[in-house]
Amino acid sequence: MSDALMDMPTPLLRFLRRPALNERAPGRLTLWPWLGWLCLLLLIGFVGGLLDGALTRLFGWAVARNSFQNYLLTHASWSAAAVVLAAPILEELGFRAFLSTAPRAVFVGLAFFLSYVYFVVRINTVHVSAALAIAHYFAVLWPLLPAGIISLLLYRYAREPVLRLFRRHGVWVFWISCIVFGAAHAAVYSSHLVWWDFILALPQFLTGVGLAYVRVAFGLRWSIAAHLTFDPLVVFASWLYLATPQASSLHPALLWLFLVLAALIVVYGLVALWRVLRGQW
Repeated sequence: MSDALMDMPTPLLRFLRRPALNERAPGRLTLWPWLGWLCLLLLIGFVGGLLDGALTRLFGWAVARNSFQNYLLTHASWSAAAVVLAAPILEELGFRAFLSTAPRAVFVGLAFFLSYVYFVVRINTVHVSAALAIAHYFAVLWPLLPAGIISLLLYRYAREPVLRLFRRHGVWVFWISCIVFGAAHAAVYSSHLVWWDFILALPQFLTGVGLAYVRVAFGLRWSIAAHLTFDPLVVFASWLYLATPQASSLHPALLWLFLVLAALIVVYGLVALWRVLRGQW
């Protein structure tokens, strides 16, 4: 993993002190450094999952067995697979496409962002079950028409004020995107939102911060690629493990495969973390 393979923009920790948006991504990313960022995000997810488990046991927080997260990890279906493959792309368009000062990215991203905000608020208002949320996940696309009209009107009549806001207040735009993304994922732990769901969603918030940085620093395609690898890797691995009978000879082999893969992710993720802490990434 050579530094020569990657043109590095402002390192992560320095960037987070005062995020700034650009018209074009200042960094150039290649496969191996991208894998380093991906492993770091997965490491955050692993550690966050362990901490969530410890907190729920310590404080007796009851995560429903039919919560969205548990249901998605344990109930394989074609509709769930479609959601797992499409949601990362839609979420990147909704929460990170507008992290830019380029007019097209800003106003297209705003349309998706408004659509997602409406969808998340509605889901939590009517307390939809996990199975129903999966079956109707693509309803998030319906609000795109009115949201697109609003975004188009802003582009037509308030383009410069909006772009000026993004240029001058990139800090607020960046953190609002990350906070809304994390808050939206609080709903995966319960069909009736409670305050500690937001604590359990901190790993998703931190992952969102990492994805947002990758988007601003290297471009939307790289954050989409990371998100599109992260979610299916976790969910499909869970489905494969649960679908393999414990009495089968494949079960221990599969377990060892997952352990080796997890070890590689942890090692590479720690290397990436070390580079972040040293200010190289």
